Amino acid sequence: MSKTTWAAMGVAILLVAIGPVSSAIPLCDYSSPRTSLSDLNISFSYQYHQDPYGLTDRNIDEGQLHIDYTRHFDAPDFGYDAAVTNDMNISALSLSSFAMSGQGNLKWYFNPKAPYFALAGATAKSASTYQTIGLFAKLGIGYGRFTDVTPLAKAMEIDDYLVSHGSITHHLEAIDLQSIAHEIDNIGTYPSIADLLSALREIVESSGVAKPTGLDALDIYEMMQIVQDNSHPRYCGGSISAGLGYEIVNAQGEPRNVLATVTFNYAFTTTPQAQFLVQGTFSGAYDFLQTNQMSVQASYDYMISQILDVSAAYAFSRETYGGEPTDQHDISLKVDFTPISAATVSLELHFVHKPYYLKWSQDVSFQIGMKLL
Repeated sequence: MSKTTWAAMGVAILLVAIGPVSSAIPLCDYSSPRTSLSDLNISFSYQYHQDPYGLTDRNIDEGQLHIDYTRHFDAPDFGYDAAVTNDMNISALSLSSFAMSGQGNLKWYFNPKAPYFALAGATAKSASTYQTIGLFAKLGIGYGRFTDVTPLAKAMEIDDYLVSHGSITHHLEAIDLQSIAHEIDNIGTYPSIADLLSALREIVESSGVAKPTGLDALDIYEMMQIVQDNSHPRYCGGSISAGLGYEIVNAQGEPRNVLATVTFNYAFTTTPQAQFLVQGTFSGAYDFLQTNQMSVQASYDYMISQILDVSAAYAFSRETYGGEPTDQHDISLKVDFTPISAATVSLELHFVHKPYYLKWSQDVSFQIGMKLL
């Protein structure tokens, strides 16, 4: 790999390794009855270049499309998750390629107060290198839960703002932060956002640390902005499941197998500014050393300030057929700068190494967007 690639990998590892100072209340101690998280990322690029010297082998006419969607829901008695990914390279001058996959799982908890669950799921996949669409179904058992701690993260952001603005003399007590988080978590029970803000204002002003004149209009406005900002969800916990599945259709046209599967997820955060997530899957036939599939994804997001956010992600996947493994690596580093609410500047570095590549592909994306009306 080039020096640029190694530098990018070093930054990614550094972002994951370091973390902000721990908060007064551990975010992962917060308990929410429902967790509902979703994320959608879409990127498209296209390049056209005609060689001025008439050399057709130097012409460029290609584009790339990437779609990544995840959905996670968890309640005391049941839960579900879904994921869809699509990577497509379109070229008018050479062979186009694509890789698509989708999976979904349903979970039933044996006891609403316990993290043990039964699992049923299905996976579909297709690629330009496959002979057909692969379809796989599984049943299993697992342990663990995800918890949405975003309400407490927002309560701590409100607390930090009020302290910096001088609206409260010192940080709120843990019980007051928990009360604010509880009300934010139950926003759906309020007739309007104004009613929720009124309840939050009462909690702050009755805490004993508010200034004599109470909260002003700017304080209420900033509290509303924090409550309504859903761009940085925070969650904790994890789960692991194991089971047996059956290949309804083998993507390579080979005999269908009974496969053993293992899946794990883990999320952790220490402050409202940071989020770390790891996900992984493995499936293999009885001769799993000869036939198996595995994937691991890790990501880290850190909000340096309200206008600056950095993130790093790494994904690894391997497919082994007939004892021959094929690996793919994907690294991305992204910086988002939002000087004002209507303008966004983004810089992204993306490095990919696919099977049979002689070297890493390196892409740099710089975008500036502004909302005029």
